[in-house]
Amino acid sequence: MVRLADLVASEHVAAEVSTTSRRRFQDFLAEFRASVVLVPFDDSGGLFSIRLGGIRWIMAFSNEETLSRFLLMQHLYGERGYRAVLGARLLDAVAPAVPGPCGIALDAGSEDGSILPPVTGVVPEQATVEQRLRAKVNESRGMSA
Repeated sequence: MVRLADLVASEHVAAEVSTTSRRRFQDFLAEFRASVVLVPFDDSGGLFSIRLGGIRWIMAFSNEETLSRFLLMQHLYGERGYRAVLGARLLDAVAPAVPGPCGIALDAGSEDGSILPPVTGVVPEQATVEQRLRAKVNESRGMSA
């Protein structure tokens, strides 16, 4: 039998964990925005990215060693240039310039890999998944009218 006191205690623990996780992510986001990251070029000279699940992910790396390991894991041998970019610029200018939702994958393929998803509060509205969903809903309403 579940006691009400146990449910209330569990709810308080969950709220504390959620608050702590949210604070940690906000700290990580602030640190990323203030950092210079390395973004490799793709074969056509643009910034290297992948499309996964309808989301464009720009690959960014915190240092040359992590970038080199990623390129080797992807079998992208030879000299590949990269650009040093301020994290805030990637989030505020580059991600919104990409058609559709766009996030950042930091240090992909490493133990310390992280993502900055294309959601409100991380990237500008036009680069979010939410905006894409709203556009699809509005589009479907327009079609059925």
